[in-house]
Amino acid sequence: MTAPASVLVTGGHGFIGSHLCARLVQRGHRVRILARPGADLSNLDGLDVEVAQGDLTDPGSLPAALAGVTRVFHLAGALKGFSEEALLAVNRDGTRNLVGACPPDLERFVLVSSLAAAGPSPGGPEPRPPGAPDAPLTWYGRSKVEAERVVLASGLPCVILRPPVVFGPRDRDVLSYFRIAARGFLPVPGTRERWYSLVFAPDLADGILRAGEAPLPSGETLPLVNAEPVTWLDLGRHIARALGRRGRELHLPEAAIRAAGQVAGLAARLRGRPEIFSPQKVIEMLAPAWVASPEKARTLLGWSAGTPLDQALWQTVRWYRDHGWL
Repeated sequence: MTAPASVLVTGGHGFIGSHLCARLVQRGHRVRILARPGADLSNLDGLDVEVAQGDLTDPGSLPAALAGVTRVFHLAGALKGFSEEALLAVNRDGTRNLVGACPPDLERFVLVSSLAAAGPSPGGPEPRPPGAPDAPLTWYGRSKVEAERVVLASGLPCVILRPPVVFGPRDRDVLSYFRIAARGFLPVPGTRERWYSLVFAPDLADGILRAGEAPLPSGETLPLVNAEPVTWLDLGRHIARALGRRGRELHLPEAAIRAAGQVAGLAARLRGRPEIFSPQKVIEMLAPAWVASPEKARTLLGWSAGTPLDQALWQTVRWYRDHGWL
């Protein structure tokens, strides 16, 4: 019996990447991750993975990490920065370095991009129309589009995945909303009803794994989203229920949110450390909606997000509490 394929996961020690590594190990794959020296690997405790030290922005560090690899799952990237150029340096140029170091006989390159690359949907629960041209709103979204273009132009057999908002155990970005809900408040941006696609991290990991194995035509781009979008307020109510709390709605004026984003951005610059909540994030928050269709992934991958929302939120809350985050 031949040994299972060896795979490289960039960002494998991160929130989503660690869930993917767990799935890959469970399937019997030999997993290698790319990590910078001194990276926090605690998300991988107990998993049998090999660590290759390297950095996407250092091309010379990548060939050794890719030696003997037949599949690459590229999750690493920059979510925040003080300029579009800072995000492009990692998300576009780092991706270019990675594909340039891939072996010529690579079987599949999976790029985990973002729904931010596509741009928002028009509004309401209807998904963004299939085939609509990409219209990213932010530095991050544009940098992910550029990363996708690099992969598509590389000639490697590839698939591009676009997840929406991702939540689940180990996530810190959505954690702040759980903490606010735990205090009994459900903040809602503005008075307009905004709809969002979501995905639970373990479900997303299953979809990424399938994308690495399914016989897809090279260059396919697929959203990986829950079947049913939710409004911001409904999500808050579901989170409050998972917490065992009753939440009080707080409708925040859009002008106040923009002002808060500017203040947060200035404070981050003074500290010299970019944060998720920023003027760029406010642009995304105040968009009409972020909804994509799950049909393409269901048809081509046989994948759907199998964990009901309330169960997924309850599992997330339990993990947060078990680890002292709530």
